Amino acid sequence: MSWAYIIAAAVVLTGLIAVTKLLRRMMFAFAIAVTVLLVIHMQTNPTEGVAALAVMGGGLGFAGPFRRLLRRGFL
Repeated sequence: MSWAYIIAAAVVLTGLIAVTKLLRRMMFAFAIAVTVLLVIHMQTNPTEGVAALAVMGGGLGFAGPFRRLLRRGFL
């Protein structure tokens, strides 16, 4: 393996790390926006709004342990 491949791999890995942080921030912003919209939706249909909030909260709560499981498996 030449130095060019090593440098290219370092650049790609650095780019992936930056994209991962950006995606995490975007997901957090999306979760806040959806929560606000579901709270507004609860005024017209409370059952549907609460169910959607519960599903979204469960998915976000499961994301942390799932991320740790993936990192432990790959690293």
